[in-house]
Amino acid sequence: MIGITGQIGAGKSYVGHLLRKRGIRVIDADLAVHQLYRDNQELREAVAREFGPDSLTASGVNRKFFADLIFRDASARVKLENLVYPVLTEYVLTEAPDFVEAALFENVPRMVERLDEIWVVTAPAEIRLQRLMENRNFSQEDALRRMSLQKEKDAENFWRQLFPGKTLRFISNAGDVPPELP
Repeated sequence: MIGITGQIGAGKSYVGHLLRKRGIRVIDADLAVHQLYRDNQELREAVAREFGPDSLTASGVNRKFFADLIFRDASARVKLENLVYPVLTEYVLTEAPDFVEAALFENVPRMVERLDEIWVVTAPAEIRLQRLMENRNFSQEDALRRMSLQKEKDAENFWRQLFPGKTLRFISNAGDVPPELP
Protein backbone atom coordinates (compact mmCIF):
# COMPACT_ATOMS: atom_id res chain seq x y z
CA MET A 1 0.00 0.00 0.00
CA ILE A 2 1.28 3.45 -0.91
CA GLY A 3 0.41 6.65 0.93
CA ILE A 4 -0.27 9.97 -0.78
CA THR A 5 0.24 13.08 1.32
CA GLY A 6 1.53 16.62 0.97
CA GLN A 7 0.90 20.27 1.56
CA ILE A 8 -2.54 21.84 1.65
CA GLY A 9 -3.57 22.70 -1.90
CA ALA A 10 -0.74 20.71 -3.48
CA GLY A 11 -3.07 18.33 -5.29
CA LYS A 12 -3.23 15.11 -3.27
CA SER A 13 -6.80 14.52 -4.42
CA TYR A 14 -5.83 15.24 -8.02
CA VAL A 15 -3.08 12.61 -7.88
CA GLY A 16 -5.63 10.18 -6.41
CA HIS A 17 -7.99 11.05 -9.28
CA LEU A 18 -5.28 10.35 -11.88
CA LEU A 19 -4.59 6.97 -10.27
CA ARG A 20 -8.30 6.09 -10.23
CA LYS A 21 -8.46 6.89 -13.96
CA ARG A 22 -5.82 4.18 -14.41
CA GLY A 23 -8.10 1.73 -12.60
CA ILE A 24 -6.04 1.81 -9.41
CA ARG A 25 -7.87 1.52 -6.10
CA VAL A 26 -7.40 4.65 -3.97
CA ILE A 27 -9.06 5.46 -0.64
CA ASP A 28 -9.41 9.13 0.28
CA ALA A 29 -9.02 9.10 4.07
CA ASP A 30 -10.97 12.36 4.50
CA LEU A 31 -13.97 10.94 2.64
CA ALA A 32 -13.64 7.64 4.50
CA VAL A 33 -13.72 9.46 7.85
CA HIS A 34 -16.94 11.26 6.91
CA GLN A 35 -18.46 7.95 5.80
CA LEU A 36 -17.42 6.35 9.10
CA TYR A 37 -18.92 9.25 11.08
CA ARG A 38 -22.17 8.65 9.21
CA ASP A 39 -22.29 4.83 9.08
CA ASN A 40 -20.20 3.35 11.90
CA GLN A 41 -22.57 3.05 14.86
CA GLU A 42 -19.82 2.28 17.40
CA LEU A 43 -17.90 5.40 16.38
CA ARG A 44 -21.08 7.51 16.50
CA GLU A 45 -21.85 6.25 20.00
CA ALA A 46 -18.28 6.93 21.18
CA VAL A 47 -18.40 10.49 19.79
CA ALA A 48 -21.78 11.11 21.44
CA ARG A 49 -20.50 9.75 24.79
CA GLU A 50 -17.41 11.95 24.66
CA PHE A 51 -18.92 15.15 23.27
CA GLY A 52 -22.68 14.90 23.79
CA PRO A 53 -25.62 14.43 21.41
CA ASP A 54 -25.17 17.86 19.79
CA SER A 55 -21.89 16.61 18.31
CA LEU A 56 -23.73 14.43 15.77
CA THR A 57 -26.09 14.93 12.86
CA ALA A 58 -27.89 12.31 10.80
CA SER A 59 -25.19 12.64 8.14
CA GLY A 60 -22.16 12.47 10.45
CA VAL A 61 -20.54 14.83 12.92
CA ASN A 62 -21.76 18.35 13.50
CA ARG A 63 -18.93 20.25 11.81
CA LYS A 64 -19.92 23.63 13.24
CA PHE A 65 -20.06 22.14 16.73
CA PHE A 66 -16.54 20.74 16.38
CA ALA A 67 -15.12 23.83 14.67
CA ASP A 68 -16.34 25.96 17.58
CA LEU A 69 -15.22 23.44 20.21
CA ILE A 70 -11.75 22.89 18.76
CA PHE A 71 -11.23 26.64 18.43
CA ARG A 72 -11.93 26.97 22.18
CA ASP A 73 -10.30 23.73 23.34
CA ALA A 74 -7.40 22.24 21.37
CA SER A 75 -7.53 19.06 23.46
CA ALA A 76 -10.95 18.32 21.92
CA ARG A 77 -9.27 17.72 18.53
CA VAL A 78 -6.94 15.16 20.12
CA LYS A 79 -9.89 13.42 21.82
CA LEU A 80 -11.77 13.24 18.52
CA GLU A 81 -8.69 11.95 16.66
CA ASN A 82 -8.19 9.29 19.34
CA LEU A 83 -11.71 8.05 18.65
CA VAL A 84 -11.65 8.15 14.85
CA TYR A 85 -8.09 7.22 13.83
CA PRO A 86 -8.19 3.63 15.14
CA VAL A 87 -11.50 3.08 13.32
CA LEU A 88 -10.12 4.67 10.15
CA THR A 89 -6.98 2.54 10.32
CA GLU A 90 -9.01 -0.67 10.66
CA TYR A 91 -11.22 0.39 7.75
CA VAL A 92 -8.25 1.14 5.46
CA LEU A 93 -6.38 -2.03 6.39
CA THR A 94 -9.52 -4.12 5.82
CA GLU A 95 -10.20 -2.50 2.45
CA ALA A 96 -6.52 -2.96 1.44
CA PRO A 97 -6.37 -0.36 -1.35
CA ASP A 98 -3.36 0.15 -3.59
CA PHE A 99 -3.13 3.77 -2.40
CA VAL A 100 -4.47 5.76 0.52
CA GLU A 101 -4.61 9.54 0.37
CA ALA A 102 -4.36 11.40 3.70
CA ALA A 103 -3.16 14.79 4.81
CA LEU A 104 -2.15 13.71 8.31
CA PHE A 105 -0.45 10.31 8.16
CA GLU A 106 1.82 11.47 10.96
CA ASN A 107 -1.17 11.17 13.33
CA VAL A 108 -1.83 7.55 12.36
CA PRO A 109 1.41 5.64 13.00
CA ARG A 110 -0.22 2.21 12.72
CA MET A 111 -1.24 3.03 9.16
CA VAL A 112 2.20 4.45 8.32
CA GLU A 113 3.77 1.17 9.46
CA ARG A 114 1.80 -0.61 6.73
CA LEU A 115 2.79 1.74 3.91
CA ASP A 116 5.40 0.42 1.49
CA GLU A 117 6.22 3.95 0.36
CA ILE A 118 4.86 7.47 0.60
CA TRP A 119 4.28 9.90 -2.25
CA VAL A 120 4.55 13.53 -1.18
CA VAL A 121 2.69 15.88 -3.53
CA THR A 122 4.24 19.35 -3.72
CA ALA A 123 3.47 22.64 -5.44
CA PRO A 124 4.79 26.20 -5.08
CA ALA A 125 3.06 28.37 -2.48
CA GLU A 126 1.56 30.77 -5.04
CA ILE A 127 -0.08 27.89 -6.93
CA ARG A 128 -1.41 26.34 -3.71
CA LEU A 129 -2.81 29.72 -2.67
CA GLN A 130 -4.57 30.11 -6.02
CA ARG A 131 -6.02 26.59 -5.80
CA LEU A 132 -7.33 27.11 -2.28
CA MET A 133 -9.04 30.33 -3.27
CA GLU A 134 -10.48 29.01 -6.55
CA ASN A 135 -11.27 25.37 -5.74
CA ARG A 136 -12.23 25.62 -2.07
CA ASN A 137 -13.52 29.20 -2.03
CA PHE A 138 -11.16 30.22 0.78
CA SER A 139 -10.52 33.91 1.25
CA GLN A 140 -6.90 34.88 0.67
CA GLU A 141 -6.52 35.51 4.40
CA ASP A 142 -7.92 32.10 5.36
CA ALA A 143 -5.85 30.29 2.72
CA LEU A 144 -2.63 32.01 3.84
CA ARG A 145 -3.42 31.26 7.48
CA ARG A 146 -3.93 27.57 6.75
CA MET A 147 -0.78 27.44 4.63
CA SER A 148 1.22 29.10 7.41
CA LEU A 149 0.14 26.35 9.81
CA GLN A 150 1.93 23.88 7.51
CA LYS A 151 4.95 26.02 6.64
CA GLU A 152 7.40 23.32 7.77
CA LYS A 153 5.93 20.96 5.15
CA ASP A 154 7.53 23.11 2.43
CA ALA A 155 10.91 21.48 3.12
CA GLU A 156 11.75 18.04 1.73
CA ASN A 157 13.83 17.37 4.83
CA PHE A 158 10.69 17.74 6.99
CA TRP A 159 9.13 14.73 5.28
CA ARG A 160 12.31 12.65 5.58
CA GLN A 161 12.42 13.32 9.32
CA LEU A 162 8.69 12.67 9.70
CA PHE A 163 8.86 9.28 7.99
CA PRO A 164 12.36 7.92 8.67
CA GLY A 165 13.12 4.66 6.92
CA LYS A 166 10.23 5.03 4.47
CA THR A 167 10.75 5.29 0.73
CA LEU A 168 9.55 8.76 -0.27
CA ARG A 169 8.73 9.97 -3.78
CA PHE A 170 8.20 13.67 -4.31
CA ILE A 171 5.55 14.39 -6.94
CA SER A 172 5.60 17.93 -8.33
CA ASN A 173 2.13 19.19 -9.19
CA ALA A 174 3.22 22.68 -10.10
CA GLY A 175 1.30 23.65 -13.16
CA ASP A 176 -1.11 23.01 -15.99
CA VAL A 177 0.59 19.76 -17.04
CA PRO A 178 -0.50 16.72 -15.00
CA PRO A 179 2.23 15.44 -12.69
CA GLU A 180 4.34 12.52 -13.86
CA LEU A 181 3.46 9.50 -11.78
CA PRO A 182 5.61 6.39 -11.50
